[in-house]
Amino acid sequence: MLRPPISQSPITSPTASAARPQTLTRLAIATTLGALVASGLSIAPLPAASVPASAATHYLADSMSRTSTTGWGSPETGKAYSFNAKDRFSISSGVGAIKLLPGKHSFATSAINQANAKAKVDVSFDSLPQAGSMYAHLALRHSSDSRYESSLRLTDGGKLILEVSKTVNGKKSVLDSHVIDDKASVGKAYRMEFAVTGTASPKLQARAYAGSSAPAWQVSTEDQSASAITSAGSLRTGGYLSSQAAKASGLHMDNLLASSAAAVISELPEDFVPRDITPTLAPTDNHDAEESVPEATPDLSPDSTLPSNALYVSTSGSNSAKGTFNAPVRSIGTAISMASSGQTIVVRAGSYHETVKIPSGKKIHLRSYPGEKVWLDGSSVLKNFSTSNGRYTTAWNHDFDSSPTYTRGAKDNTEEAWGFVNDDYPMAAHPEQVWIDGVAQKQVGSLSAVRAGTFYVDKAGNKMTLGTNPSGKSVRASTLVKALSIRADGATVNGINVRKYAPSVPDMGAVTAEKPGISLSNLTVEDSATTGINVSAVNNKISNVRIQRSGMLGMNAVYADGLSVNKLVSTANNAERFNSSPVSGGLKITRSRGITVKNSTLSSNKGPGLWIDESVYNSKVLNNDMANNTGHGMSLEISAKAIVANNRIINNGGNGFKLNNSNDVQIWNNTISGKNRALNIVQDKRRGANKSDPGHDPRQSFPDATMPWIIKNITVKNNVLSNSGGGNAIMAVEDFSKEFTAEQMKISLASNAYHRTSTTSPKWSAVWANAAKNPHVYTTLAGFQKAKGQDKSSFEVTAGSVLTSGNELAASVTSKAGKAGNATALPSSIASLISETAGSKRVGHYSR
Repeated sequence: MLRPPISQSPITSPTASAARPQTLTRLAIATTLGALVASGLSIAPLPAASVPASAATHYLADSMSRTSTTGWGSPETGKAYSFNAKDRFSISSGVGAIKLLPGKHSFATSAINQANAKAKVDVSFDSLPQAGSMYAHLALRHSSDSRYESSLRLTDGGKLILEVSKTVNGKKSVLDSHVIDDKASVGKAYRMEFAVTGTASPKLQARAYAGSSAPAWQVSTEDQSASAITSAGSLRTGGYLSSQAAKASGLHMDNLLASSAAAVISELPEDFVPRDITPTLAPTDNHDAEESVPEATPDLSPDSTLPSNALYVSTSGSNSAKGTFNAPVRSIGTAISMASSGQTIVVRAGSYHETVKIPSGKKIHLRSYPGEKVWLDGSSVLKNFSTSNGRYTTAWNHDFDSSPTYTRGAKDNTEEAWGFVNDDYPMAAHPEQVWIDGVAQKQVGSLSAVRAGTFYVDKAGNKMTLGTNPSGKSVRASTLVKALSIRADGATVNGINVRKYAPSVPDMGAVTAEKPGISLSNLTVEDSATTGINVSAVNNKISNVRIQRSGMLGMNAVYADGLSVNKLVSTANNAERFNSSPVSGGLKITRSRGITVKNSTLSSNKGPGLWIDESVYNSKVLNNDMANNTGHGMSLEISAKAIVANNRIINNGGNGFKLNNSNDVQIWNNTISGKNRALNIVQDKRRGANKSDPGHDPRQSFPDATMPWIIKNITVKNNVLSNSGGGNAIMAVEDFSKEFTAEQMKISLASNAYHRTSTTSPKWSAVWANAAKNPHVYTTLAGFQKAKGQDKSSFEVTAGSVLTSGNELAASVTSKAGKAGNATALPSSIASLISETAGSKRVGHYSR
């Protein structure tokens, strides 16, 4: 009889520092014991581990201190489990076991019937999957086809990733993720914790760790979408094994606990910024659809929705293979070289370290396999460090271009306030990037400046030196410049994610769409050294794309007539802190015609959210959120003919909406709120007829009659204009060239809500241009209405805020807006663009 070397003391206290390691040791040993039992050995039961008592209400508590050959039975506290496949569940040696079959779900559900809850469970994996991934799941608010879920995903390479997802009507989207371990060990036990709180905008928090010290929440996000799951539901736990796996595997689970969530509601990190997570931003291992009885068999043939002549790529393939489903090639580049124009290339799950070029003349359709997650990864592992004076050095043979402008080799601009690189962040344009255990390190300019959390590149000596001890840690650095260069008309890229590439500023971006008719959809681009995506040709489409943590700019477009941007999330960009001008932030579009940006979220960027600049004609900005950016929420500059409707522009560091030198602009039903001027309309000395003023579109004849660069014909109706504590005015119209009055500019305002926090903050409700004389200023809306006859149907609100916690309009606005005459009927030309009813009356944005 085999008895494992484990302490016989039961675990009884949640605060005892020795308790947690003991529990995890029991679980790790159980993985090994499971294999031994299968070989015929008899195992003495482990001592029971009681679930710790807590001040919180327990909805379910299960120490697994019983024996069951089929199913898990009933927990000590809570309702009995139900199963989709009871024979895959068992309990022995005081630990629960789950058998995982390729392509199958295995799950147990307990009806806790709660909306706000936190849950935790100890998990270990019996083996690495032979291919694809293996999952351990912990879900809350579960119903028949919807849930929020925290998962530990173990890849065939040994990487362990914590993922938080939402499933609605059977469709799953991964909301956020965090790498726990780059090389996880089989049998190592991890505690997974998950909390869901709130109804208007549910907060989701998750973490996973080994040992006794719980880290801060590793994933924290908020679901502000219309499809947020708000109702109470069950707890569900279990696992899934990729259909690519050749044989069954399993999980072990212990100490499952679900309790009230009150204790974790205030545990969001101080720098947490909510964001809209409506889009399915990236493809994921698609085990959303629950199998029916009898169960489906693992996929032995390609998905029937894929073209029969598709070429296949797999991390397990060979570049000498034929590229069929059963004989895939290893690299995407090889598949492209084999493909004919118009052919589809299907990439199986995994990480691909390569630079992909779709050449001119090859209309390739590049996509991920349905339900599988694909990454182009520009980073490599660094190792073989030597130690000296508390610093850690390794060989570095990559020479990246550090040009600070779009002209390779040129020095930075010297004109005041127009240089790319901020003097406080001199290494911004250097594309080298390093991560230690997933944490980005800061580049410094000399060896003597190396400290913990920083690194230095000695180009002459071909060395890289770190300030943090890399021993026992995952160290990765960007070693490739570009991910995707798309140079074929009509090419499409769907579900090919991109991370950790090192483009310099003149490389334009990690992904570049360089020809007409290109479509990018359902992908994430993250951790690019400068810019994530660049579009430089006409009639391109960006749909359901997420760009995050780019060094300078999320996305840039130039000469991009007909550009359609739909469901873009561009967040946390300008991580290297380039100057806000001439380029930074979430999305900048220049020298283009007929562009649309809609249903997108541009948030938490260091710089502006959306910047339309330099002769952009006929733009539509519809149904977007621009929030928490350090610059202006939106800037429309030296351009013409624009519709800005039904946007939320909230809590930005600059003006809410700054309108410079642009004509024929319609601004309808926006909510613009922040600690500065809500709407700032500014004319300066630049003129479209002056060839020496930069910003003309060289494709147009000069002078371009459509681009006078003079403020004229501006309509502002049904907007909430809120200054919540900063700047000196709510709304301002100014002419620094001192040529025009606001009347000559033909500014027309009506049916707007002006918000201030007190009768003296801000100082003025309105500033009104007066040509060469000082502008008129009005301390109240009533004074402005009386003096200028503008905004007669508008009203002023004095309150702490005009927004709810979910950024919808508070009663202080909606009650007054509902009165007769306080809103203008929505014209059909605007209503059709924002999918609202023509003739409806509302002040501010329509509810999301």
